[in-house]
Amino acid sequence: MVYLFAIYFWSQPYQERKLPYGEFDAMSHFEVGDWMAYNDKSLVHLPHYIDLRYGNDNLFKPHTLWYPPPFHTALGVMEVIGGERIVPIFLLNTIMATFVIITVYFVINSLFGFLPAILSALLIIFSPRDFMPYLWGQWPERFAYAFIPIILYCFYNYFISFSKEGSKPIYLYLASLFLGINLLIHPLSLFHSVLGVAVLYLFLSIKQKKFVFNWKHIVMSFIIFLVLFMLFPYQTFNIFPRLGAKTDVEKEAEKAQRKIDLSRLFQWSLNPQDYVGSVPAIYFSYRDMHGSWTLPFLLIGILFLLLRRQERDLLLLAWVISLYIVLHRDLIGKAAFLHRSLSATQHIFTPLTAIGAVYISSFLKLSSNYSKYLKYLIAAAFVYFALSINMANASQMLNKNVYNPYDQNGFFVSINHEEGQASQWVLENVPQEYNLTVLGIPHTDNFISATAKKIRWMAAVSQHVNRFYYLMNNKEDVLKSSNWLIMLDYSMLLPLRDTEPFKTMLNDVTEFEKTALANHTLVYDKNNIRVYKLRVYKP
Repeated sequence: MVYLFAIYFWSQPYQERKLPYGEFDAMSHFEVGDWMAYNDKSLVHLPHYIDLRYGNDNLFKPHTLWYPPPFHTALGVMEVIGGERIVPIFLLNTIMATFVIITVYFVINSLFGFLPAILSALLIIFSPRDFMPYLWGQWPERFAYAFIPIILYCFYNYFISFSKEGSKPIYLYLASLFLGINLLIHPLSLFHSVLGVAVLYLFLSIKQKKFVFNWKHIVMSFIIFLVLFMLFPYQTFNIFPRLGAKTDVEKEAEKAQRKIDLSRLFQWSLNPQDYVGSVPAIYFSYRDMHGSWTLPFLLIGILFLLLRRQERDLLLLAWVISLYIVLHRDLIGKAAFLHRSLSATQHIFTPLTAIGAVYISSFLKLSSNYSKYLKYLIAAAFVYFALSINMANASQMLNKNVYNPYDQNGFFVSINHEEGQASQWVLENVPQEYNLTVLGIPHTDNFISATAKKIRWMAAVSQHVNRFYYLMNNKEDVLKSSNWLIMLDYSMLLPLRDTEPFKTMLNDVTEFEKTALANHTLVYDKNNIRVYKLRVYKP
């Protein structure tokens, strides 16, 4: 029931407004799955309108998909089953993004009991640091992170079985299987998983004063992983050139590393100033992402595990330490996309917080009955704070400004109904070889980011190459080409009608329509959006 509520809660952005939303990553994942479903084709080579933007993302084999295809194929299959283009894809994304609630609950319930498990699951639902990347578009990562606790749990059981009832290699094989699945979904989480297993192995070896090692089990596990690795070589081998090739972001990160302050070792989070324009500052705030009330419970939970240090405690400690290392990899070189790994903090912080709340009574010398009553009293307070503070904050973030492209620096961008209908018309009525350019809000510092993202969404929905007119270098050639359609998007201006620049923008667009499009024919006119095509005169 908690998991079903999570799906309902995270699906709020499209429950009443069945339109796509998110930034560039969301567009890329949507359009790949949508293209396969709508055209009833598997995706080997990227279609031209996708290839234009992502054709070189696969460094191993350009013009092919940059991710292993299972994730996007699943999106396409869901669209076919759902019989609709938007909601089924976003629903499946919601199911996969919230799947971590299931895995965290299962692992914590198996090791620490029902109460910490259900409290952990409840708190993850209301974690903005979890659902904000879900809104932006880091879809495969959200699903991939769900496998980390399962991988650690499987390896833990394999190790423990050696010292108890005898080795159970099935657990190691399952860990290897999930590692392979991890890779096929998103390699960033694979790095965290492998590191977590390594730290856990070290901790358990020290605890039990022995190293567990079996050649047969290791070889079989490697074969399982290798089979999964080789299923999609174009995508999996793409990892290696990326490890060597350096993007502009990575080059800047390296420059920053030379000036690195070792005080970073004592900081869990990252510097918001390093990510201005990428993610909002609140994303790096513990108070805004977790709630200040959780911090005492979190610290108590960590202290409790450190003092007790049972085998099961070491799993959580290895998990949090491996995440700390992942978040500080800028100190050793590879620093790109650090902020994405930060989104995984809630998955380990919530169990630690729940354990701190449940086991706080163990620090007090109370009778068993009083200790039990105190435990449930604190758990009730935990639920109250989670619902009254975290849920209220999360609900506001999921609803407020999600669809306004001119707020929150355009982080939650969506097209409106009018743009969705126009894009669907282009898909159904305009041949694939035609391209589209859009006039809406002019190029200004305040609006260009949001506008550019809206244009990208219109390209994804229309399955056509789409360009923002104000940014094109060949404007005059476009006006003379019969292969380009011109869209005037007056609906883009309407949210700004109460602002100072509205009249100027409106006059600019209307003047363009009267003069520049004198030789064009109006082929679409609906809901403040017009599409023109060059009038071709026959001799």
